[in-house]
Amino acid sequence: MTNDVEIKPVVRDFFSRSEEEQNDFLQQTWCNQCMEMDLGMKNPQEFEAGERIWIEGDCVKCGSKVVTELVFEDDE
Repeated sequence: MTNDVEIKPVVRDFFSRSEEEQNDFLQQTWCNQCMEMDLGMKNPQEFEAGERIWIEGDCVKCGSKVVTELVFEDDE
């Protein structure tokens, strides 16, 4: 039996993050259209589904959708 239950994304408040964190996430990007990194993102929206958290926005250079998935690493 497979579990094909789709988890619906929940909108989170990106702007509740510290200014430093916001700036990092807005600058450290990858654009699949431009094929370049760190071009920047505007109009950010943060989402969560299950254990995934990601930020979607628009590439500063070309306006294409940019997605940055947040990955939390153990410091052990």
